[in-house]
Amino acid sequence: MTLVPASLACATACLCSITSLRAQSQEVFVLQNGRVIPAESVKVSPAGFTATLTKGTALDTVNFTAKEVVRATLREPREIGEARTQIASGKADKALDLLAKAEPALLPYQSIPDSWWLRSVILRMDALSVQGKNKEAAAIPTSEIFSKLTPEDATLLKDFQQVVSPAGKDSADKIQSLHSLAERTTDSWVNARIWLEVGNTLATQGKIEEAVKAWLRVAIFSPAERDLAVRGTILAARGLQEIKCAADGSKLLDDYLSDHLGSPFKEIIQIEAAKLKPKSKKTTTSEDPKQPAETTK
Repeated sequence: MTLVPASLACATACLCSITSLRAQSQEVFVLQNGRVIPAESVKVSPAGFTATLTKGTALDTVNFTAKEVVRATLREPREIGEARTQIASGKADKALDLLAKAEPALLPYQSIPDSWWLRSVILRMDALSVQGKNKEAAAIPTSEIFSKLTPEDATLLKDFQQVVSPAGKDSADKIQSLHSLAERTTDSWVNARIWLEVGNTLATQGKIEEAVKAWLRVAIFSPAERDLAVRGTILAARGLQEIKCAADGSKLLDDYLSDHLGSPFKEIIQIEAAKLKPKSKKTTTSEDPKQPAETTK
């Protein structure tokens, strides 16, 4: 038996752990035949994608289509990350500009499962719904788009289409529909957005206390979805102000700032917190909040 010093064993374990993490974070395309292709070697081609790989001293060219990809672990495009932040900061118009610039380059990836193109479309629908343009948001997915998606992605997009669709004459029907969607949706971001919409719909019915509970659910149970968690926090604080509990709303925002010191949403939270501070009487302006919900339907 060979004895390994504890320090060496520890160092080896750490090295293996680091190597494993790097492997997990590597950007790759996984094809149906099991082949794994590094994303850095892949370029978009007229027929799909082309990868140039080194095999010894020779170069190996691999051509494949989006339909042949079963999984792609690609980093989130900068524009999509910024769009999330802009929507959460109340700047949906800027988010739409960012997404409009990003989507043409993402279009070749459309048929790849859970592509960033799909996420961009979902965010565009979200931004429009925040602006109150629910009909326009729900009209984005077309039969042509659905035909190019995997069955799972098509279902996810159809579900989100229901989330942003106008409530209609009976908001209670939409609430019931949203609850059904939340029960079956496994996508964490869409699930959190569903509960945000439950709160928005309840608020349009004047059920602010129930709306606050739905918004807080997002903030508490979906912290990993940072953009939606901060939106839930802000809406819950506004709702608490609406039901004469401004102090609780202020504490909610202060607690968020304390728990998220490096948050990219620090400025918007501070702005919302300032609105809840006691002020001297003033004339109401068009910028004063009239409705805690995000949407105008």
